[in-house]
Amino acid sequence: MLNTSYLVNNLVSPVLFYDAVCKIPPSAIVIEVAPHGSMKVLLQRTLHSDCDYLSLMSMKEPDNLHYFLSAVGKLFSFGISVDTSKLYPPIEYPVGTGISPLSPGIKWDHSTEWAVPSWEDFVLDGSGDRSTTSYEVG
Repeated sequence: MLNTSYLVNNLVSPVLFYDAVCKIPPSAIVIEVAPHGSMKVLLQRTLHSDCDYLSLMSMKEPDNLHYFLSAVGKLFSFGISVDTSKLYPPIEYPVGTGISPLSPGIKWDHSTEWAVPSWEDFVLDGSGDRSTTSYEVG
């Protein structure tokens, strides 16, 4: 529990950073949650060579939201499943009438005519053999 004696002990006790970092297993993904990646150099010197390091914020970055979301993308590229729905407010249904539909912004390219099969193309012709229809694409 966080109380005054814990905080005082935390301030006066030595930080066993090296001992803690040595316990990080190979192939780990190390995420630094701090206002800047101040531990990056120390971690990269100490971690196994196959560990990945990631900082979520940077003091030098003018747009930390972009930096953070890029870090979330890197987590995904490392194979971590990230629930990004928690980053956005929940959708309230029904959607309000003030929301414009997307369809006016989508323009379809109708310059190419594509053959579209109908259900009759897949029905047996009565002979017991499946009927086949070929479509040339391209």
